[in-house]
Order: sequence, then structure tokens, then C-alpha cells
Amino acid sequence: MKVRGQSRKDSSNRMRTGNTRNNSNRLSVICSSSVTSLNPALSKSNPCNFIKDSISIGTWNVRSLESSSSKLYELSEVTSQYGIDILGITETHRPFSDEIVLDNGGLLINSGRTDGIRRQGVGLYLSKKIKNSLISYVPVSERLLSIRLHSKHINISVVVAYAPTEDADDKEKADYYQQLNSVFIELPKHDIKLLCGDFNARITSDNQLWPGVLGSQSLHTLSNDNGKRLLDFCALHRMTIGGTLFQHRDIHKGTWKSPDGRTVTQIDHVCISTDCDSALIPLL
Repeated sequence: MKVRGQSRKDSSNRMRTGNTRNNSNRLSVICSSSVTSLNPALSKSNPCNFIKDSISIGTWNVRSLESSSSKLYELSEVTSQYGIDILGITETHRPFSDEIVLDNGGLLINSGRTDGIRRQGVGLYLSKKIKNSLISYVPVSERLLSIRLHSKHINISVVVAYAPTEDADDKEKADYYQQLNSVFIELPKHDIKLLCGDFNARITSDNQLWPGVLGSQSLHTLSNDNGKRLLDFCALHRMTIGGTLFQHRDIHKGTWKSPDGRTVTQIDHVCISTDCDSALIPLL
């Protein structure tokens, strides 16, 4: 099975697809108490619930999905336009946890703040084609959401992440990565693992220091603090940062653009289990 995808976060709120990788098909649970199960017994007995074809994966900082139905309509239109099957979504600004069926038949799962404040928030979109392969999901926090998909040969665990900004204090960053680490420890050992979202992380292009973790095609020469933390995490859990593997023009590597258009950075990423990184293929 082949996976493709990428993310975009820019001032016009438009998404661009790009590099990504190969995966299997079924979303799965992480943690324990708040697991939501979607009839896994039926899923396993019904062959149509297996993901069989290549899937397109991406991540998008939408900067809000809560203000009006037009935002959800835009999400439905964009995912259909780009043929996205799995989309990690950050900054939904939707509180609490819920599920929404979009106009295109896809499923949106949201994990937001429990105090009702409309900040942060992460979500995951599943296309109509693969939403029935969902086994279960865990709304961990307003920054983390984990799901599990069922595949014919091997299941897929997907984690959507929205990291603190580069300017956040060290304790907030440390607490976030400790929680992310706890989530990964709970993932089924033999699943293919995908990690996608907005990490506010600039990654070095010096792949000799990080064998297996990244390629040489990062937009940036040096990592910022968030980038170093993401690299350490990926090295610990044997993950590869997909957007650094494929050669593209720099103009196509950026995922965030400043309002004045003068600064472009690559801070949104799709990562995959290193053992499966050869399954990734670029869209562009």
C-alpha cells in the first residue's frame, strides 16, 4: 500500500498536498479510559472495512473550524479536491470531543478543550472511502488525538499533534512531549505508526546526525528548539520525518507563510515508522 500526502499552513488558509508516505489502513485506540470504539468486531468480519488501496495523507492548520458551517464546507471541498483520505487538522478551536459527517461523506473527529474555551483543538478527517476502517479513537487532549485504522495485513495507528509554539516555556514543551510519549507507548506494538500535525518545528537538513530520522531535503539548515525536541522524539520511537525525504523546490517545501509574505517555514510534518518509510511516495 502506498501513502501520499503533506501539509500546508499559510495566510490564505489554503492547503497544498505534498510529500508523504505509505501506510496501512485502520485507525486504532491509544490510552485506556476514554477510548471510543466503533464496533471493531463488525469491522474485522466485513472485508469492505479493510483498506486495500493506496491512501493520501496530509496535515493542515485550519486556524478554526468553529465559527460557521462554511469552514466545514471548505474542509469538505478541499479534501475532495486533493483526494485526501487521512488529514490531521490542528487549531480547530472546537471545544470538547465530537464526530461530524461532512457533505462529501467523510468523517471529522475532534478533540478539544474540556473547559469550553475555543482555543487549540485537533481533529482528524477520514474520507468516505476509508472511514469504515476506523476501529477506535482516543481524544487525548486539545493537543493530541489518536486513532486506529484496520488494514488487511497490518493496522495503522495515527496520532494528530499540535505542539506549543517556539516561544512557549520549557515546562509546557516538556509536559507536551511527555504526554505524546505516553500516547506512543500505548500504541499497539506491531501497527504502522503515523504522526502528523503542526509541531512549530524547523528541522535541520543535516541528516548525517540523524540517520533514519530524516532525509537531506528539509527547507532549513538548522533546527529550532521545537525541531530538536521532535528529532529526539522521532529517534526514540523510530519515526522518520517524511517531508525531508523528497527533493522539491524550496517554494514547495514551506507549510507556513507570514502575513507579509516575507517568511516561509516548514513547521508542519508527517512522520512514519522508519521500518515503513520506503512506502512513502511524493505527490509532487
